[in-house]
Amino acid sequence: MAGKSRRYRVGILGNCCTHGEFVALALKGEPGAELVAGWEGDPLRRPGLEAAMAMASAPSGAAIIEDASVEIVALACSPHEKADWAEAAAAAGKHIFLNKPFAESLDSARRIERAAKAAAVQLVHDIPIHRAHPVTAKLRDEVVAGVYGNPIGYFNAWSMTFSRDFALDEYWPERLASPKFSGGGELTNMGCYAIDYMLALYGMPVRVQARKSDFWGLYSRAGVENFGQIVADYRTFYALLNCGKQPLAALAEMDVAGALQPRHWHNVMELQFEGHNITALPYCDFFLRDGERIAVADYLVGYEFRSAFRQLTDAIKGGPAAESGARIAAQGVELLMAAYRSALNDGAPVDLPLEDGANPLA
Repeated sequence: MAGKSRRYRVGILGNCCTHGEFVALALKGEPGAELVAGWEGDPLRRPGLEAAMAMASAPSGAAIIEDASVEIVALACSPHEKADWAEAAAAAGKHIFLNKPFAESLDSARRIERAAKAAAVQLVHDIPIHRAHPVTAKLRDEVVAGVYGNPIGYFNAWSMTFSRDFALDEYWPERLASPKFSGGGELTNMGCYAIDYMLALYGMPVRVQARKSDFWGLYSRAGVENFGQIVADYRTFYALLNCGKQPLAALAEMDVAGALQPRHWHNVMELQFEGHNITALPYCDFFLRDGERIAVADYLVGYEFRSAFRQLTDAIKGGPAAESGARIAAQGVELLMAAYRSALNDGAPVDLPLEDGANPLA
């Protein structure tokens, strides 16, 4: 109909860690999306997805992929299932909206990248927070365009903070699963945001060093990390990432809704260049450039933010490739696997690229 924009029919596969619910709610706000189906095999996760979609679940994931009317498959399943479903979707000619984390191992990430390329389908890594905020999106564009010149240092502290009694094992038990299913602990889950954004700014480093810790008892008992640090060597400067989940003594009892409030997100970025300094706290509406605090509204004047889904549909229509496509997403998993290798070897440097695609935790 004249005057109406093209809408793409989307089916959601999976609801791991309730991410399928987040995807469903996000797609309802996308003018170019029509959510037509969804499926989750776990009977404990299925009702949440059905409620978020406001429709009954499809009989199977395969039924969604085989449905000729479905144009885009949104993958929000467990990381260890993503390569299989991505290969199936690509073989069926479906474009892929792949929610983070990208995969549980570098081998799986490479399978996804190869599948999308071989089938000539578009893929976007749906990795919000850093990518989804207009401030960090514009900042990324400026850094890539060379607006600030040569970098000399970078730091990103990114964590979700919780009350000490938060029942994470009840709400998101998948985060405590074995790395062969989950990929790892919070360096996988939370760290992927910071890794992806660092790669978007500066590309791949030449080597990494890392540490990981499990001081939150839930994670310690499960044998996975709740916090970690990554030092990336870019030859002329270092980038430092601090990522994970922290239980804070100062925080009162909270439920999931409270935990998902941005006021409980600690996201601090420091970007130093030869001629400029920038401090950004995007979820506190704070932006400091060369010592001057700039109103976020003023910084964003004239800037058009494109969501991950919009980037995917633009690419489908022949526009520019998505900023976080299969290549950079696979690089993110590669850097993560190198970080785990380093952490398991007392922080020893690990050179990139990697040949071995296995997950060292698994």
